[in-house]
Amino acid sequence: MSDITEKVKAVIARDLKLADWVITSDTTLSKLGADSLDAIGLIMAIERELGCCLPQHAFCGIENKDGEWTFGAFAGAIEKSVGLVRT
Repeated sequence: MSDITEKVKAVIARDLKLADWVITSDTTLSKLGADSLDAIGLIMAIERELGCCLPQHAFCGIENKDGEWTFGAFAGAIEKSVGLVRT
């Protein structure tokens, strides 16, 4: 797991008051107790943690077949975006 993914996991665990071991790449944010407003708050907290501004379009199309975001897709979108922002 990359450093960015670890930081994303730590922010989610902290903000949702969860043990980090319950967060796996296939776990959906809704299973972690996060709704769409929580997702926005998580993105803002992650931006503060990483010191960057993530583009909104980074999260388009990351839904699984059930229309939900998995942690793996969410963290992957953030990692990809941070790479683009820092380049």
